[in-house]
Amino acid sequence: MIAVLPAVAALLLGVAFLMPGNGLQGTLLGVRGAIESFSAIEIGLVMSGYYAGFALACLFGAAVIERVGHIRTFAAFASLASAAAIVHAAIVDPWSWIVLRALTGACFAGLYMVVESWLNDRISNSQRGSLMAVYMIVNLGSIAAAQQLLNISNPAGFELFVVSSVLISLAAIPVALTTSTVPAPVRADRMRFSDLYLISPLGVMGAFVTGLANGAMWGLIPLAGIRFGLTTAAVATFMSLIVLGGVAFQWPTGWLSDRVDRRKVIALASAILIASSGALYVVAGRDQNVLFAIGFVFGGMSLVLYPLCAAHTNDRVSSDQRVASIAALLLVLGVGAAVGPLLGALTMEIFGARSVFLFIAGILTLFLLFALVRIREGEAVPVEDQSPFEPVVLTSASTILDPWVEPEESGTSA
Repeated sequence: MIAVLPAVAALLLGVAFLMPGNGLQGTLLGVRGAIESFSAIEIGLVMSGYYAGFALACLFGAAVIERVGHIRTFAAFASLASAAAIVHAAIVDPWSWIVLRALTGACFAGLYMVVESWLNDRISNSQRGSLMAVYMIVNLGSIAAAQQLLNISNPAGFELFVVSSVLISLAAIPVALTTSTVPAPVRADRMRFSDLYLISPLGVMGAFVTGLANGAMWGLIPLAGIRFGLTTAAVATFMSLIVLGGVAFQWPTGWLSDRVDRRKVIALASAILIASSGALYVVAGRDQNVLFAIGFVFGGMSLVLYPLCAAHTNDRVSSDQRVASIAALLLVLGVGAAVGPLLGALTMEIFGARSVFLFIAGILTLFLLFALVRIREGEAVPVEDQSPFEPVVLTSASTILDPWVEPEESGTSA
């Protein structure tokens, strides 16, 4: 795998700039919205805009890459995303921010398609897990570090928006100057959602609920934190710990899911997420250190649930359905993430800032009940026939273009 790194070093360096720019911007908007006295619903709509744009780009992003190639697509989307970041500071208005966030979401979906399809094209199946683990560490590690950038300047000013814009712009340099071989674009077939649900109802519902929960998490927790008494520095630390929890729990949870019925691991992760969400509701505004500790576990379960559902779906589709099924699953995730911040914001407006955690616990409780029914009624895939678990970054859109296959065919439904 080490021999492959020089061929993808430019991409990984681009990601190391790209993700702090995006990670900083997402948290900054929640904090700045609180400073500007935006309502929770206005912030929810702003955050929903990102995922709406992201989901839309999942439909047209592949066509752009096919037409102009990976490098030009990356440069164009990075330029647009950088411009959108700086315009947020120039026009501080929730309705303008909704449009800008939709544009940003569409750009980042295209950027992820370029980066991850390129990475997957450069390596064999035997190396894929190791390289994607490196990519996940760079990706999530950069997002975690980006939260601390909130401490370098006052969120009420324009400087942090400039930092976000500059970082996104810098990401285009190593990619534009790379001498690595560019992969040929891959056109993926589409799969109807109804067909995918018949194949894997638990996977589809899991993707949607994960979108709801994580959309609310990314979009509303910074706002909620400010409202229940956290400082900007404390919000930055809390969000960093949430992301680091996602890094820490990917591998042990994946290891377990490769050795037992994966549906049971999905149910266990959901139960832990429900418990940690409830605990966060109780301690929010009271004990900051306990809040941080629970947030680490909360983030771990939040960020591992979609990879588990994706792996569960992969267990049940044939090899020629793999790309189309994950593309459809990502669209389900995007729709859920677009709706989640709005529903979470409505909950906060009615029941207070801390209730964002109750919203997450509530939707996960419904999903857990659904998972238990599927475990009871559906047929399990034998452990030896399960496809290997791989960590997935929740912002990923590359599987629409990702040509990797080789799972065993399965006809079970759960």
